Amino acid sequence: MIPARTDAVAERLDRLATDSGQFAILALDHARSFATTIRPNDPDSLSSDEIIATKDRLIDGISREASAVLVDPAVAMRRSGLGDGRLIVGIEDGDYGAEATAPRLLPGWSVEQAVDLGAQAVKISFSFKPRGKTRSAERFVTETARRCEEAGIPLFCEPLARLPTGADVREGVHEGIRRFGALGAHVLKIQFPADTVRERSRTMWADAAAEASELSPIPWALLSEGREFEDFRELLDIACRAGASGFVAGRAIWGPARESEAATATPRARLMQLRSIAVAQGRPWRHHRSGRVEATDEGRARSVIGRTAASQGEVGGGEVL
Repeated sequence: MIPARTDAVAERLDRLATDSGQFAILALDHARSFATTIRPNDPDSLSSDEIIATKDRLIDGISREASAVLVDPAVAMRRSGLGDGRLIVGIEDGDYGAEATAPRLLPGWSVEQAVDLGAQAVKISFSFKPRGKTRSAERFVTETARRCEEAGIPLFCEPLARLPTGADVREGVHEGIRRFGALGAHVLKIQFPADTVRERSRTMWADAAAEASELSPIPWALLSEGREFEDFRELLDIACRAGASGFVAGRAIWGPARESEAATATPRARLMQLRSIAVAQGRPWRHHRSGRVEATDEGRARSVIGRTAASQGEVGGGEVL
């Protein structure tokens, strides 16, 4: 039999995925990057209420095309779980906080509070230096994963490699998978693991994405990093063919939707295109090599998500630099 909490996590992940098991997630969580994109000439003039209202408009206009929606707690409090069980809440403190700052949850927020708001999963993101010390970040992931397991809710983990100019992007992103992939999270949300400006070989891009799939002990989804839509669409296709289970994307989808626009036709069309790629090419999350499929009493297959030995033991590293 599958443990009750693990079974609950699997069922929640199914709700956040397409019918065929891939993630097509619309991201609307970070307030600062959202304001900068929506009002690039004067992001500070966009009030909290205006940000929430604009996010509400996008959710109402295009969220049906997504398998799930990732939002911040301020929006989650107003949306009441989206009403259909497809809500992910980002609960880390800061808009991609600096790697010099030990990551933490938003003051006053917890996994349990996200569950009370109707969240089907929580997301944490943090920056790290691939060649730096990461004990604080590792503790942050491990502790949040423990709380998620107790609550029977999935954890999406987003380790953002901060790389100086000229650094090896492939190695940096892969190092994030090595350090944080086995600490108890259920899905990794990662950058494309190649420098697509300096390295123009699509073969090399595909090889880097395939290596990410081999390294990751859990399913992974591609984040958009604010890329232009056409660029992200191509990278998503490569990533999914190489083993990614879809995407969690924001600006590449809704970047053209300025606050004054009544229509959301362009973001909707973009989201539909990306979803089609994820469904056609992506690996269903249950088919990731970390999953073990067993028959339940109901006679259907379920994926057993278990922590690896590494997630049970000591967390190494050192303080975040």
